[in-house]
Amino acid sequence: MYRFVYESESKRYRNACSRTLKGTRSLLMEESIVTQFTLIGSGAKNMITRNGDGPFDLDYNFEIIKAPSFYWNDLQHLKNIVRITLDRAAKSFHFSESQDSTSCLTALLHFKDETAVDFHFDVAITAKNSDGTLCRLIHNKNSWGLGFDQYVWNEVPNSHDVSEKVAQIKSSGLWLEVRDRYIHLKNLYLSCPRDKDHPSFVVYIEAVNQIYNQYFCNRQ
Repeated sequence: MYRFVYESESKRYRNACSRTLKGTRSLLMEESIVTQFTLIGSGAKNMITRNGDGPFDLDYNFEIIKAPSFYWNDLQHLKNIVRITLDRAAKSFHFSESQDSTSCLTALLHFKDETAVDFHFDVAITAKNSDGTLCRLIHNKNSWGLGFDQYVWNEVPNSHDVSEKVAQIKSSGLWLEVRDRYIHLKNLYLSCPRDKDHPSFVVYIEAVNQIYNQYFCNRQ
């Protein structure tokens, strides 16, 4: 069952992630790649959860602000240079080599046991398109079953009004309702072991929307 992680426990991990990503950003400047990173989802709202005594994770957006044209024209090359540079910066903090998933890079931390994962953080490579919409770099492996990989930019699901809803919820003294709904939804999806569609940031947005709709959209 999911439970919240105390801020005192998560703080040192946030610090390690922040220093790792700052190091990555500095190293990428040597390649004329300008970036910035942002802690997103539940981690940004001090709503980090773990399943029992298992590991927990943090999610970051790593935005490409500026890069030479050949990186934009070869997205595989772009993801590889970020991955290699992230691994260089992460070595100082005992993170293992990052794993390349469809939508992010995952850095694993092993402290107690070489096989057991104590913590990990996910880094999504993002950029803004011409109209300012945030897009995520997606690696579709064995695309369409044709034996080749595809690298594309996908628009991030629209959540532009979440911050306004959060402000209204907090000003009405209802934030604990969001926290309760969030942990309820996390445990609900835990009961569906094959569910892959509800990462923490999606569940967070869902919890905010549910509480907002419950208290502010049904008023006469």
